[in-house]
Amino acid sequence: MNEKRTSKGPLLLIGGGADDVDVRYACGFGAPDPFLYVEKGGERHVVVSMLELGRAQACGKGLQAHTPDRLGLKGTKGRGLGDQAVALLQHLKVKRILVSGRCPVGVVRHLEKAGLTVQIKKDPVFQGRLVKSAEEIKALRASQRATAAAMKAARGMIADTRAGSDGVLLTPDGNPLSSERVRQRIEQVLMEADCRADETIVAGGDQGVDPHERGFGPLYEGELIVLDIFPCSKVSGYWGDMTRTVLKGTPRPEQRHLVQTVLTAQRAALSRVKPGVSGKEIHEGICEQFLEAGYETGLVDGIPQGFIHSTGHGVGLEIHEAPSVGPNGGELEVGQVITIEPGLYYRGVGGVRIEDTVVVTESGCSLLARCGKEWIL
Repeated sequence: MNEKRTSKGPLLLIGGGADDVDVRYACGFGAPDPFLYVEKGGERHVVVSMLELGRAQACGKGLQAHTPDRLGLKGTKGRGLGDQAVALLQHLKVKRILVSGRCPVGVVRHLEKAGLTVQIKKDPVFQGRLVKSAEEIKALRASQRATAAAMKAARGMIADTRAGSDGVLLTPDGNPLSSERVRQRIEQVLMEADCRADETIVAGGDQGVDPHERGFGPLYEGELIVLDIFPCSKVSGYWGDMTRTVLKGTPRPEQRHLVQTVLTAQRAALSRVKPGVSGKEIHEGICEQFLEAGYETGLVDGIPQGFIHSTGHGVGLEIHEAPSVGPNGGELEVGQVITIEPGLYYRGVGGVRIEDTVVVTESGCSLLARCGKEWIL
């Protein structure tokens, strides 16, 4: 058994639900409905329905599959996770169990009522998730390459337009180009690469000032357009993450300066990434650069503007996971995968965010996939 993917004491997690990502990391098995996963010593156990029994048994990796019926649970009682947990732990002769902070209260109460001692395991449940293996980096690289392909398709779609009399970008067939149409194209490319993307951002103008606004309606000549693509591979479960900001037409001086400032900051941040450097140091460096360039962060008419998010985050089986590249970020280690995505956001000018996903190496960092940063289309 891979020690990176095991805990030090008996551990109970909820797969297909609260702890699904950790369960997939631990044993590779997943199901659409919640199920139990338990580690005890060198053993791994799941409790699944008859519907999932065959897949669980075929999963390998020493996984032992049980059904409620085999644990002596009949009828409706066998469908409750709390009852299943008590039955399995009694079968395994476990009296003390670790759970994650996301474990449902109902399950915990069932365990305690049955006389088991329950303790909350601090995050991360599996410390090994912080540093990626060669196999994980390969999966992340594949997802990021799919992301880059979708980004290139989106940029090409915007580039292949002309402005109508009202400034709306028109496709070669004369129809308005909208955030929705660009998003459809992105999702088509990702689908062909066996990836899914649910919250892709194509936000133009002041829509892009809200970093998580997905974007809607027609896109216009001369406005900054934020393209943020973060798909999950349906094969591996690992994510990609990339952002570019583009503009069709001729930028205004304030737009040009905003983009150049973010580009310069991102290059500087990427150059700082290496083992032993903290995410906090990298983030504070970005903040200093923005202030020196004259860009302040704060509320304007009640709306946050400036550099209003962290510089980056870890990427793996979750799109946002440790380590942090922000105010509380710790020292980076070889094999960690992070984003570097500084951004500036001001109403009347637009939003600019530029993001790449990199793996920390012995001497610095390496891009998981390349995609141009030319922004005037």
